[in-house]
Amino acid sequence: MPPQDQSQDRSIAKGLDETRRPVNQARHVSGTVYTSAEIFEKEKEEIFLKDWLCVGRVDEIENQGDYMTTRIVGEPVLLVRGENNQVNAFSNICLHRGVEVAMGNGNRRAFTCPFHGWTYNLEGRLVSAPLMGEAENFDLAKCRLSRIRCETWQGWIFLTFDDKARPLAEHVAPLERDFGYMRQEDCRLAIKSVNEVDCNWKLVVENLIDFYHVNVVHRSTNGRTFTKDAFEFMPRERGGYFAEYNSGPSTPSGKPVFGKMPWMEGKENNFATAGRLAPNFTYFGRVDDVHPYVTWPLGLNRTQVIVYTLLPKMYFGAPDFDEKVKAYREFQDRVIAEDKQMLESMQANMSSRHYRPGRMASIEKGVHHVLNAYLDRMQSGS
Repeated sequence: MPPQDQSQDRSIAKGLDETRRPVNQARHVSGTVYTSAEIFEKEKEEIFLKDWLCVGRVDEIENQGDYMTTRIVGEPVLLVRGENNQVNAFSNICLHRGVEVAMGNGNRRAFTCPFHGWTYNLEGRLVSAPLMGEAENFDLAKCRLSRIRCETWQGWIFLTFDDKARPLAEHVAPLERDFGYMRQEDCRLAIKSVNEVDCNWKLVVENLIDFYHVNVVHRSTNGRTFTKDAFEFMPRERGGYFAEYNSGPSTPSGKPVFGKMPWMEGKENNFATAGRLAPNFTYFGRVDDVHPYVTWPLGLNRTQVIVYTLLPKMYFGAPDFDEKVKAYREFQDRVIAEDKQMLESMQANMSSRHYRPGRMASIEKGVHHVLNAYLDRMQSGS
């Protein structure tokens, strides 16, 4: 091994050791954690193909036959409201040659593979396979798209590729306990903002609990009223957390557009809270809305960030609703743009020979917790 590679290995080991120390003694991790293809492949296998993952809202596929497709670390997924009115999740791979049986989103009575015309019903069963009548021992009735475990919680759709994963109710229990009073089941999806950032997915997850940067990067948005003395952080299992702070509504004016959510009348206007379900669901709540971030790795150095804005169901249908919700989208776009530049700059320099992980500030205790839980997971494989 060349001398500089040996030096790099020693640097990585030292960095992990220093990240394990208490936050007032700790450093951030080596840049290799964000640039190693080998580490990224292990993350896919040990995290994204084992955990429960939030993939959207039930109101995105509200009616029978409504569907949407996605790809999770290379795995094609089809989500559809089935004949029994339940949300189904299938591997979006035709049983014949592997072509995706659906693209994008919409409404269908059945899914027909565009290659050879094999057709599947809303429960994933093969109902037609042209010219297969002479194939020996081919039983149409026994053919079905591979089902993926799928459950819902407070209007969110979760799936897992691991048949041995614990029940979803256990996975979401900390979030239910900490944020159940915000009644997401009584809200609907108002905005779904899809963004892409040229950085490793972990930098996004860390950034969402990095309150060190709020008064600098977001001084005219999320940091307008934030003070570090108001920041309260409580760790939860597996890198989850509960936090409260002062930020106020996520609108250009800093005021609620529709007023407070009825069940939040007792909170001050500058109330703000955040939480996390590992690996990639980060929760944000205000007096007027809920706007979680869901982070998806598209590759080693590219990440998709989806922001869901939920508002009480009672607001929908108002004559000026569409015009009013533009305020939330405008604000989200500004915040994403502010973070995007910083995140892409960090990622670009993670592989620099001059980069050395810096010491942590006490306000980075959230980042410290997330990083150490990640290291626990990667080193234990569970």
